[in-house]
Amino acid sequence: MTDDRYSAESFFRRLPSVVRRLFSVVLLTLLLFAPFGARADDYPSRPIHLIITTPAGSLVDVLGRLYAEAMSARLGQPVVVDNRSGGMTMLGTDVLTHADPDGYTLMIGPSELTMLPFLKKDYRYEPGKDYTPVALVTSSWTVFAIYPGLPVKTLPEFIAYAKANPGKLRYGSGGVGGALHIAVEELKLKTGIDLVHVPYRGGGQAATDAMAGQIDMVSLGLASARVAEGGKLLILAQTGPSRHPLFPDVPTTAEYGLPDVRMDTWFGLIAPPNMPVAIVERLDRATAEVEQQQDFRDNLAKIGCAPAYLSHAAFAAFIADDRKKWRQLIPAMGIPPIE
Repeated sequence: MTDDRYSAESFFRRLPSVVRRLFSVVLLTLLLFAPFGARADDYPSRPIHLIITTPAGSLVDVLGRLYAEAMSARLGQPVVVDNRSGGMTMLGTDVLTHADPDGYTLMIGPSELTMLPFLKKDYRYEPGKDYTPVALVTSSWTVFAIYPGLPVKTLPEFIAYAKANPGKLRYGSGGVGGALHIAVEELKLKTGIDLVHVPYRGGGQAATDAMAGQIDMVSLGLASARVAEGGKLLILAQTGPSRHPLFPDVPTTAEYGLPDVRMDTWFGLIAPPNMPVAIVERLDRATAEVEQQQDFRDNLAKIGCAPAYLSHAAFAAFIADDRKKWRQLIPAMGIPPIE
């Protein structure tokens, strides 16, 4: 039979009240935060879902599957792609923002995340508050292509031709508010040309109509621009920081004296809000390791992308700068708010 004088309960009762209260606070704190520490230490212990905000077969989908496969090998758990397209990225983002911050629901965030707050009336997501930036993964850029029947061969010639024919030339993109649309609107803003936008449900149909002469110009992603091969379209310029290996003979807008006409479409890993720092850092490290793999870099090049890794802190600062840029430029473009 245990002597009550030496039981834990009896010992606790004999402690001064101040000490008992302090002990209770410490114990409660340990109980509250221990599960998060355990999760971070054991992470990941089951499959991870990676949300893609576009349909299967899109650039983001292909990129997401390449990244998911590479991350699965680094993390030792399956990374399952979950396509949640619709609402101009809002459907997938809504799923992410309401998910548990345990690292098992992630998303490939596209560059539209920093544009849509200034384009779409009901867009409601803010970095840091509604989602956690984890790491920048890759970037791509846009090309400007024209119907070969136009009497121009270079971007400066096209600009001069457009100025001589204000409001008469039409350009197509994959839809209102996307990066391909905004790229041409930025060209218009910086050069003073007047082009009429014809939005399509995808860049493929826009390219087809440009090849047929139904529209004069089309804005395409690098990978999609392969449809121009054989002279079907004339590619005038690419908007990235350098010439991409897919189109080594096509000048950049900067080479034409337009360094501010630049559309780096970026893709980064984002997570639900309030993610434990330890899990963010684990995913960040895994992404950095993936980007060092030559086969992953080679696969990026094949789909018109380039490595662009930034750590979670640098990625958060990058998003803030990008938002600041579009906050100034998009209102100046005069694009009507998207319902």
